[in-house]
Amino acid sequence: MAPRIMTSPEAAQLIPDGATVALCGCLSVLEPDAVLQGIEARYLQQGHPRDLTVIHPVMVASRKGSGINRLAHDGLMRRVIGGSFSIFPDYEITGMIKQDRVEAYNLPIGTIFHWLRESGAGRPGLLTAVGLQTYIDPRVEAGRANAAAKEPLSQIVQLAGREWLFYPALKVDVAIIRGTSADPQGNISVEHEPASLGIFTLALAAKRSGGTVIAQVKQQVESGVVHPRLTIVPGRLVDAIVVNPAQPQTVTGEHPEFSGEARIRLHPDPVPLSVESAIARRGMQELRDGQLVNLGYGVPALIPALGFPRRVHERVAYSIEHGPVGGLPEGMDAFGATANPDLLLDSTAVFDMYDGGLLDITLLGMAQVDQEGNVNVSKFAHMAPGSGGFANICHQTKKIVFCGTFTAGGLQAEIVDGRVVIRKEGRVKKFIRRVEQITLSGKAAREKGQEILYITERAVFRLGKDGLELIEVAPGIDPAKDILPQMEFPVAIPPGVATMDPALFREE
Repeated sequence: MAPRIMTSPEAAQLIPDGATVALCGCLSVLEPDAVLQGIEARYLQQGHPRDLTVIHPVMVASRKGSGINRLAHDGLMRRVIGGSFSIFPDYEITGMIKQDRVEAYNLPIGTIFHWLRESGAGRPGLLTAVGLQTYIDPRVEAGRANAAAKEPLSQIVQLAGREWLFYPALKVDVAIIRGTSADPQGNISVEHEPASLGIFTLALAAKRSGGTVIAQVKQQVESGVVHPRLTIVPGRLVDAIVVNPAQPQTVTGEHPEFSGEARIRLHPDPVPLSVESAIARRGMQELRDGQLVNLGYGVPALIPALGFPRRVHERVAYSIEHGPVGGLPEGMDAFGATANPDLLLDSTAVFDMYDGGLLDITLLGMAQVDQEGNVNVSKFAHMAPGSGGFANICHQTKKIVFCGTFTAGGLQAEIVDGRVVIRKEGRVKKFIRRVEQITLSGKAAREKGQEILYITERAVFRLGKDGLELIEVAPGIDPAKDILPQMEFPVAIPPGVATMDPALFREE
């Protein structure tokens, strides 16, 4: 029987109190906001549904008041399990987590996708090594994002002579997914979407549990209109369809080059010379032809535009965890989308590839680094952004390059005549005695033999056997004045320490 077409208020009525709800989306990509708006309106009017457990692999919110923020009302959610939350302190979900008004857990994006996949396939649960010796490990913080979260979601087990994290299979009562089109049989396609973000995985997990699948789409189409390879959720898995003709592709508008519907002539805006672009340029020096390269949020997102004049995008394959491989990844405004991708994988498959160690190099941001080489990107100060795909990306990747400014919170630094000048130091030190949360374990990285660099505007460090080692200093920087006083732990200044390439600090 074909799924019913209904309004978002009608779809909201399908969600019972106490349900576990799996939710798709990434920022504005695949955000099922019309359905979420219906749930919010029903709760504000009727007080139901309430006490939900919401599990979302990626951050779902393109702006304040949208996406997961629509569910951030006291009583509506009892627990939230997310791969990432928000870097914005005014987002409703951020306040709810920081104020302990919901039990909040942060797990890696790939772990959540694979957990849902194993649950949907009828297996007993997920075995993974991702997150051992980090905040995800039940012997450390068990992925708890706040004090309201109590019980661990995983346990340590021994199998084949090694340790694993085991997540028992989930019972999913409702999956809320989004696509582009629904045909008369209820098959859901993604022809206009920049990513598919595990929507089949979410739907399967719900149906295996005897639950309900609600799909938001932009349009209804006749059978055969969409290529069958772009139709990825069978109608037999779908119970209800909400049609929203105003559904945007992304908050930046419609871009057929993101979804592979068209190829355009690429012409990214030039990136002006700054300390951030100098950091990104130094990171770009670590790339080698033929590599599969993952780029993270923040400074690394500058690399595609910076490397464009040198055709770097044609010499390496950029891989974004949301699915695109090849092409030119977008910057911060549409992070997760890629112009002219060579292929669009599902996120579940991307994380299989990453967990299997098939990434050659990743360039990621960093919030805190300590003397053991541990890195924190997941929890600090007023923010609870979560780790996103970080743990999976770092798990087996041969080379990890962290990119970010040396201090934060008001840092005023500029490049003058090829030299770095610190006008005003940042209030917040990034290189601290002990990170607030271990998102990457320096000890585990050394055990795996991974090569790790930490690149800033004034220095480059390497992870050595005893901790951080200073290997390069920027032109114009005095280590005794500009580096050591801004660190909470000592680092030796080797005699004749190398100077960072002067070309990094000049206009192209």
